[in-house]
Amino acid sequence: MSVFSLYKKETHLQRAVLLLDSENTTDHVYACLELRFCIEAIVYQKLLHGIKNIPSSIVETWQPQKAIKMLSEIDELTSGDCKIEFNLTKTDTPPKDGWLSLGEQKIPPVKWLAKNYNKLGNFLHLVEPKKAQNKEVREIKETISPIAEQLKEYVKGNLVLTINNIEINQCPVCHQDFAFATNNIKHGHTRKCSNFKCGALFTANINSPSKKITFTFKTYDIACQKCDQTIVIPEEKIRNLDKFSCSKCHSQYIPRGEYGFALLQNES
Repeated sequence: MSVFSLYKKETHLQRAVLLLDSENTTDHVYACLELRFCIEAIVYQKLLHGIKNIPSSIVETWQPQKAIKMLSEIDELTSGDCKIEFNLTKTDTPPKDGWLSLGEQKIPPVKWLAKNYNKLGNFLHLVEPKKAQNKEVREIKETISPIAEQLKEYVKGNLVLTINNIEINQCPVCHQDFAFATNNIKHGHTRKCSNFKCGALFTANINSPSKKITFTFKTYDIACQKCDQTIVIPEEKIRNLDKFSCSKCHSQYIPRGEYGFALLQNES
């Protein structure tokens, strides 16, 4: 079954536009829901078609903005707008004319997704007590109409590019899976854990004969002074002197650094 028939982004957008034409504020709330469905359909089309070998634990639990962020980390080209054209002219140099359009992939940027997906979600809850007591009016239609207008461009996408050669590894600190494209990894390449709350750094190692990719995780392991649970600390937290906590008893720690200085001798 085609991803375009399974997730019908145009249908959700059309419903939202009709609901926004109403003068009923309740309809505007349901328009927010349809617009979120539209955003999800755009992203899930990409996930379903492009990364079949990524575990469902990643695909099914990540919000759209997090999914696209992960895709952009794997392959920036296949996670954004892209137009594919072909030419039947037999020549060594690309011709200027005669190009035929095969299709276009249109996916919103990560920042746009995060901002507007959350903005729509804010209207799916009751008004906060303080605002309700002050009888503040929520201008839902005025706020979300620009989002609906911008989505009209993104639902035009009729092509989904596939990301190949994907492998999975797991962060030893937060145990979250992360995906990477093997053709984009170079020996010594450093990347950060996809979980922004973690921040662990990984260094890629490529075995020359087998081309197998492994990651060295820059962490420090200590025993919790209260429950003896092993705490795995990202190197970045130690370097920045950030607080960290035990995952079992939640005891908090803070590292301390001692610094000194030395006079460099003039070689001349």
